[in-house]
Amino acid sequence: WLNFVQAQATEAAPAMAAAAPAGGGSGGNDGGPLDAMSTEVLTRRHENRQVLIKHVRGLRGRIGELEREVAELERTIQVLPYDFHPSASSSGGAPPPPRRFSFLANAAAGGVALPLAIGAMHPLDTVRTRMQAALHKEPNFRQAFQSLGGWRGFARGIVPSIVWASPQGAIRLGCYESCKAAITDSPYGPGPGALAVSVSVVIGDLCSSFVKVPRELITQRMQTGQYTSGSEAFRSIVREDGVRGLLRGYTSTCFRDAPFMVLLFLSYEQFKTWKIRLTFAHQGPGQVLSPWSDTETVLWAGVSGAIAGLLTTPFDVIKTQVMTASGRTMRVGEALRAIGPYGLFTGAGPRSAWWFCVCAIFFTSFERLRIAAEGAGA
Repeated sequence: WLNFVQAQATEAAPAMAAAAPAGGGSGGNDGGPLDAMSTEVLTRRHENRQVLIKHVRGLRGRIGELEREVAELERTIQVLPYDFHPSASSSGGAPPPPRRFSFLANAAAGGVALPLAIGAMHPLDTVRTRMQAALHKEPNFRQAFQSLGGWRGFARGIVPSIVWASPQGAIRLGCYESCKAAITDSPYGPGPGALAVSVSVVIGDLCSSFVKVPRELITQRMQTGQYTSGSEAFRSIVREDGVRGLLRGYTSTCFRDAPFMVLLFLSYEQFKTWKIRLTFAHQGPGQVLSPWSDTETVLWAGVSGAIAGLLTTPFDVIKTQVMTASGRTMRVGEALRAIGPYGLFTGAGPRSAWWFCVCAIFFTSFERLRIAAEGAGA
């Protein structure tokens, strides 16, 4: 940048010198000093100003071109496939175009990765659910942990949670990636960025909510001891409230998950962008296309999940109260009054830790599984 500015100043110097008064600031027929307000001095000042404005405009134009080139480079890098290797294009031929994963590859990877992550972390989720459902009766982690009475208590609801998580993950990730690609490629869309990610993830989550809400309803009622099996919970809910009863807590779940998913995916994509910029700055452009390691994916995904989980804990507490209320339908307003201001972050620690682990497992598995699914489909 310094060299560029100096070059611009060098180009402007001859014009400035031509417009400057001869004789080192003296002029006139008698060689005397010029009046600062004389017509000749004002004319020369105006000419100098015009020369400077011309070169400043040129400098701004060049800066704008560089900014557009950097933005285009970032957009190109962000759509590169996860397993891109620079060596694949170093044989002298043209580099391969960025690969887009198909809907089926994303859906298949999401349908395997989500139940894997949720099943692995189910015991911690059970403790978090007990804390939020009991609120002031079991206000801390230790009491909720001890109330479960051994490993059988930790495993309550794990089977329906895993079974229902598979279609949930398939629908969410398939819709998310397809919507993001459509918005990014549309000539009328905002292009790649925060808006495309936010809109796409909300659409994907809403599409999967018709599977997610029954899954969480059945699982959480088993975790709090209301039912002993998923089939018993399913039949009882349908018998008492009809099919609509399976969607109990749908509104509170959407209010919780919309901001959670936006925070999760925005932070995950932003961490990727920061990694690209740091690599470019410290290792040069030759390393910026190197593939992301599983360790980096675990870290970025886990931190993203922990942040999103912590900030959306109040919504999760409200949703848990609505879903686990027995014998009647609890509204959001009633849940808020029952929780109180000091109960909104009940279970925030276990929830954040749970989402750190779930997202670390999920995103690492998803990124690798969709490569395998795309390769098998090809």
